Amino acid sequence: MPSHACIDPNDPYAQEEVLVAFETIAGVVMLISARDASDVDILPDLEDVQRCALENEIIADYRWVVSPPGRLPASRSVHGPDSQ
Repeated sequence: MPSHACIDPNDPYAQEEVLVAFETIAGVVMLISARDASDVDILPDLEDVQRCALENEIIADYRWVVSPPGRLPASRSVHGPDSQ
């Protein structure tokens, strides 16, 4: 199961991170857990808007890896996702 370090939605200064475990099914991100620095899963206590922020952060960081069906995902390179 993949995981991604995201900004802690409970941190008003955006200095702390949470480790978000997630799955993607048909291009949709499904959050599994969000563990803070104390290894506590804060996901059940988050509001919908905070969950959406985590999903959007994951999508923004991985959007160029996801590809339409039938195409291979773009490989990561030093030139970035849009290079030929």
